[in-house]
Amino acid sequence: MKKIISSIFLLAFVCLSYGQNLPINEKTNKVTFIEVVDAPGMKASELEKTVKDFMKEKPYTLKEETAGSEVVYAAYHKVSHPAKSGGFEEGKVNFTFSVFFKDDKYRIILTDFVHEGDGKVPDGGELEEQQAKCGPSKMTAKAWVTIKNRTNQLSEELIAELEQKILEVQNDPAKNDDW
Repeated sequence: MKKIISSIFLLAFVCLSYGQNLPINEKTNKVTFIEVVDAPGMKASELEKTVKDFMKEKPYTLKEETAGSEVVYAAYHKVSHPAKSGGFEEGKVNFTFSVFFKDDKYRIILTDFVHEGDGKVPDGGELEEQQAKCGPSKMTAKAWVTIKNRTNQLSEELIAELEQKILEVQNDPAKNDDW
């Protein structure tokens, strides 16, 4: 009987831990995605314009900017997760999306991830937490892991999409003056 109970607790621990592999910054202990990307031949101002053009396609809000050196947006990912009563519930994960510029390179930082319910769905809180702040009676461990996994996926896709956009501008044949 003790082996069965031990096995159940071990399985529960593994299930709760599974999927909670978001990148945690050692200094801030916050979920943080950081990418530093080389962009040879692009000035900081050109990188800034490309990022701003890219962000016009997104429903994000510009929070602050320092011309030629950084832009900071309030951003979010829409997420759904399994509901306790069956089906799915909707919410969003708010975060800060920052891009810093130097000539020939840029740095992307996504941080301050917080799950927010849609009014009917409870708020899960900061994604650094092992359990949703509303507790397991309102949101299951499976739902919380689903939110974290989806946030990880959407954040990586967003970064890759921005990198692709900058690469397209960087490699634009009309910019090549060697003809």
